Amino acid sequence: MQRKRAKVAKIKSTEEAESRKMAKAESVETAKTESAEEAKSREIAKTESAEEAKSREIAKAESAETAKSREIAKTDSTDMEETEMSGQENSQEQEYIILNRQEEESAGEEAPVRRLADYTALAKYQYFDPGILQKDMHLTKAILQKGTKLKQEKKVKLLSLDSGYVDNRNEVIAEAVGEGSEGKISFPLHIVFNRESVLFSECQCAECRRHYYTRYYRKEYCAYLAAFMMLVEEQLEEKNLGDATDKRAVMLIQAFTEQRANSVVSDTIGKAESLTLAPRVTLKDRDLSISFKVGEKKMFVIKDLFEFYRNVQESRTAAYGSSTSFNHDISNFTEDSRKWIDFIGRIVKEEQAFEQRMIEARNYTKKAASKNAEFALFGWRLDEFCQQMGEDGFEYEDRDSGMKNRRILHVREQNPKISMTIRKNTLGERRGFHGVSVDCRMPHFYYGVGTAYYVDEEALCRLDEEFEKKIRTIARFCPDGSLSFQVGRNNLAQFYYSVLPQLEGVVDIMEENAEEIASYLPPQAKFVFYLDAEEQNMSCRVAARYGEKEFTVPDFAEARDIDVLAMEPFREKTREAETMYLVQRWFPYWDKERKERHCGREEELMYRVLDQGVDVLLALGEVQCTRRFTNLNIGRRVRMSVGISVSRNLLNLNISTQDVPPEELLDILKSYRQKKKYYRLRNGDFLSLDEGSSLQTLAEMMETLRMSPKELAKGVVKLPLYRALYLDRLLEKNEEIYSSRDSYFREMVKNFKTVNDADFEEPASLAGIMRGYQRNGYRWLRTLEEYRLGGILADDMGLGKTLQVLAVLLAAKQEGKKGTSLVVAPASLVYNWGEEIRSYTPELTCGFITGTQEERRQRLEQYQDYDVIVTSYDLLKRDIEFYEDKEFHYQVIDEAQYIKNHTTAAAKAVKVVKSRTRYALTGTPIENRLSELWSIFDFLIPGYLYGYDVFRNDFEAPIVRNEDTTALERLQRMTSPFILRRMKENVLKDLPEKLEESRYVKFDAQQQQLYDAQVLHMKQRIGMQDAQEFQKNKIQILAELMKLRQICCDPGLCFENYAGESAKLDACVELVKSAVEGGHKILLFSQFTSMLELIAKRMEEEKISFYTITGATPKEKRLQLVKAFNGDDTKLFLISLKAGGVGLNLTGADVVIHYDPWWNLAVQNQATDRTHRIGQTKMVVVYRLIAKGTIEEKIQELQESKRALSEQIIQGDAGQLGGMSREDFMALLS
Repeated sequence: MQRKRAKVAKIKSTEEAESRKMAKAESVETAKTESAEEAKSREIAKTESAEEAKSREIAKAESAETAKSREIAKTDSTDMEETEMSGQENSQEQEYIILNRQEEESAGEEAPVRRLADYTALAKYQYFDPGILQKDMHLTKAILQKGTKLKQEKKVKLLSLDSGYVDNRNEVIAEAVGEGSEGKISFPLHIVFNRESVLFSECQCAECRRHYYTRYYRKEYCAYLAAFMMLVEEQLEEKNLGDATDKRAVMLIQAFTEQRANSVVSDTIGKAESLTLAPRVTLKDRDLSISFKVGEKKMFVIKDLFEFYRNVQESRTAAYGSSTSFNHDISNFTEDSRKWIDFIGRIVKEEQAFEQRMIEARNYTKKAASKNAEFALFGWRLDEFCQQMGEDGFEYEDRDSGMKNRRILHVREQNPKISMTIRKNTLGERRGFHGVSVDCRMPHFYYGVGTAYYVDEEALCRLDEEFEKKIRTIARFCPDGSLSFQVGRNNLAQFYYSVLPQLEGVVDIMEENAEEIASYLPPQAKFVFYLDAEEQNMSCRVAARYGEKEFTVPDFAEARDIDVLAMEPFREKTREAETMYLVQRWFPYWDKERKERHCGREEELMYRVLDQGVDVLLALGEVQCTRRFTNLNIGRRVRMSVGISVSRNLLNLNISTQDVPPEELLDILKSYRQKKKYYRLRNGDFLSLDEGSSLQTLAEMMETLRMSPKELAKGVVKLPLYRALYLDRLLEKNEEIYSSRDSYFREMVKNFKTVNDADFEEPASLAGIMRGYQRNGYRWLRTLEEYRLGGILADDMGLGKTLQVLAVLLAAKQEGKKGTSLVVAPASLVYNWGEEIRSYTPELTCGFITGTQEERRQRLEQYQDYDVIVTSYDLLKRDIEFYEDKEFHYQVIDEAQYIKNHTTAAAKAVKVVKSRTRYALTGTPIENRLSELWSIFDFLIPGYLYGYDVFRNDFEAPIVRNEDTTALERLQRMTSPFILRRMKENVLKDLPEKLEESRYVKFDAQQQQLYDAQVLHMKQRIGMQDAQEFQKNKIQILAELMKLRQICCDPGLCFENYAGESAKLDACVELVKSAVEGGHKILLFSQFTSMLELIAKRMEEEKISFYTITGATPKEKRLQLVKAFNGDDTKLFLISLKAGGVGLNLTGADVVIHYDPWWNLAVQNQATDRTHRIGQTKMVVVYRLIAKGTIEEKIQELQESKRALSEQIIQGDAGQLGGMSREDFMALLS
């Protein structure tokens, strides 16, 4: 008590109290995760939110687990003491034998001996300081006195004291729950605290309820909480509550403890692969069900298959009977039993899914948990059961027999014996014949998915599929295994001639009084069909022959028709009606006077009779035709021919036909385009208009080439030469009409089909550089030029489209061809073309049409001084008037999707420039709409796909809206000769493991000014320093150098209010868009996280999905993002140097972009290897973005000569810059 009073006195220190108040407030705020708004906090405290309640429940549960562990430990300790004492007392009386598991001792090395602590010393350990509550609650002397009195009067009780954790955090807390009383009223008491402070308190006494808000705000505690605190302190002194074990460790220890326990049980009780499952099939209420037994030598019935399956999934140990337990780890079951476990699991999931569907449909209320000792056996379950049983036997119990009938059955393939007995039926009279009585006997069938089963004395028998099909109908009428019925005299023919023939071979038919029954059977009907044609109509009279007699079959559609009512009793009315119904499909009209059916003068019906009807009637009976009918025929094709020749760069088509005159051919084509199935020729015959015929080819040719009826009737059509390849593709599938072709046409077609063998040799300077597919692309471009055609080179990104075009331009110069070529590219790629020319074809002189308008005009005036001039789409549309009087040899548009919208100024500008040969380069000729393809072709070969209105009506609308495959195939035939597209996977044998390319960008005026100013500033600063001052200020110089590099990336990184353009960012966005549109996934690296933020903002504007990893991304989150990127459709991954250089496996990507080059090549290659590593199945393309004419380009040149120097610069380590002189820095800035 004196110690407690000393503590109270000590609390009175004002400074310490204030300090502890602040600490307490912070702790409470952290533990309860309260809002900064005090009103909301008070409301949460007052109403005791669901989240806090849940936290306390979790804490209680976890505390209970901890307490349980401590109780076990305490019990073990007590037992140990008692055992030792007992051993000392009885050591002279008894001798104990220690049993060891010899296999364990001999299997491993002796465990190291550890020095263990004295357990009595451990008992003195206290994790929670008993005095922590008084230290933190700041109780006044008056409150302490009142609390002491309440405690002595036993007005407070301590119900529980446990330790646990807060939510998902690892902080160990203690929770005390108690009860206070005022008169006859009881109320809860609650304190939550950690090692430093009280986190939460609750009291519902009258005083606390009256001053709830002020008490909470002022952190005041009442006398009841003071008394409760005293009880808690006393308990803490007696009870070693909690320790520093965090929540994760508790979970890990529990997991390993359970694993060890299961392992011990598995080793001692259930040896590996020793448990067996045995199925048992039960028949009850004519339904089969399956249950199982489990065990080793002694088998136990599984009373709940749902619970059994959960035990296996979680490797639990479960008891069977009073003294037997099995561990259900899957490894403890035999191989055959594991198959049964899988079988059980599938049924469990099916049952659970069915129950859930019923609940969702509100047709079912989930019942209380019930045991599922057996499952219904039907459908796929029955099929799989029989398949899995193989030749093994299983226990079968028949509960329908009324006695305990158990036996062992096997599964076998066996058809049952089905008997049918037929007797004459006299209706009890001595004389007379009224028909037959039929009795049928068969087993009860159980149905799987594809066949049926039955049970006999020895087996569960599976029916042959063909047998089951034949008895399926009669089995449906015989669910109980027996069937009896009577057939009267008027239906005998139908029964004997329609039913019994279908049962022959599967049913054992016994006929009593067979001769007498046969004497009453009429002859079986045979049908005759009389066909006639007259006056644009066809007719059919149906007759039924019974022996020597023939009867005209009436119209059964009218049940009260006199002919139907007057039918002879012996006639097979059902068969006659069915036959007439089939005839009605081709002859729907009934002539009552002639008693025959006809086509009603409908040509289509007449065509169908000739095309299909006659064959069907022949299958039903005998067909007799008049001469007028046999004179009608169906022609299958029209013989025609198409000849092609070339004259004065025009194609001459000669179309001729042998069977019909040209005028009638037009009518035939009109019917074909109307999708009619036939055409009635002028001679009365029918012509089948089948798809795939020569008519289809001629109709497509006429429609695609916009041929007029007059031209077709004339038989001669003139076309542009660029139609030659399409005509060849169209006609080659109909060799019978592809009659004659002149030598020029044949040679042209041959050259395009064998372009890889063309005689065009690439320039010698490129022979060792170009890969095989690039040489083929070069020859294809040259072949197009040979015939004054243009084309789209649509290779996948990274395959070198630029190189293939430059090879064509260089070859033209070397062959003496005159003229300048024009390249139009996005602004971000203009100077990249210059670099490609400098690298691969330095023989070509290159000029850039950039700068001010006047500078561009002057350069254009001198365009003939260059082999190649390069400009951007934006500048071309501004300068289009300067190009009006100029003509170019080649016109190349790079990233041709820039003209996908044919209404834009850029698209119109490239089309008005005069040029002899045009090429388009793009990795995505169609991004979203077919009109994009039309726009590019309108540039390459104006008029080839006609005007846009025609293209939209003939191709775009039918393909997009109606998914017209015919229109799509026609468009493919027209465009495919002029598109060359190779994907990386098509040319892998010609490719290295990765392709690398530098993309150069040029600053605009504003960005250039900022860069130049920074360069000038650095030169002046370095120039004013001597060698000693330079070494002293090298860190500051390095910071200025970093600023220079940031300007290259984006001036916004170092100029807060910068609102101008960023050449590199624009180029990066274009590159990413192109890659995404080509179906690629990209890794984009930068060492500036602020740059990644700018890139992310632009990607959001472009609606391109991405992930980001920086140094601030937790390791767990990184792994989640990597797994997601490798598996989903996210196209872009932004990664900082420090975060993504190592440890990530991003093989889902096949494009790498280094936004700001890492002069330390090892680091750069390490980043590239995030995707270019084991597991990568695609070729990787690596792009480096370089600002033209800047320090980036300078250091790239220095990489080969001064690699160590460049690495020092990028690493920014002053200690590593010791070898870098003042002159080296000045060289970088020059």
